[in-house]
Amino acid sequence: MKINYLTQGLVKKNYICSLFGHQYVEIKTVNAHFKEFECKNCRMQATNDSVGQKIKLTSELKDINETLFYLYLKRQFLAKFYFEKKEQ
Repeated sequence: MKINYLTQGLVKKNYICSLFGHQYVEIKTVNAHFKEFECKNCRMQATNDSVGQKIKLTSELKDINETLFYLYLKRQFLAKFYFEKKEQ
């Protein structure tokens, strides 16, 4: 008797990722260099490191990304409203 594990639901979502790799979708752009990603299958979250490789998103890295995001927004706001170049 041949058993089809896929149709019986014995293969879970994380097994699909271990066989075929994660399918990341970008969920948040922190700034021009850092982004947050989430796997479509297993919902694992990842982010870029300083080299550009994806690493697992921990609570510490999530706090760092939030701080970078707010600093990036603050810099954009200041550049737009307070330091505009005057035309001569």
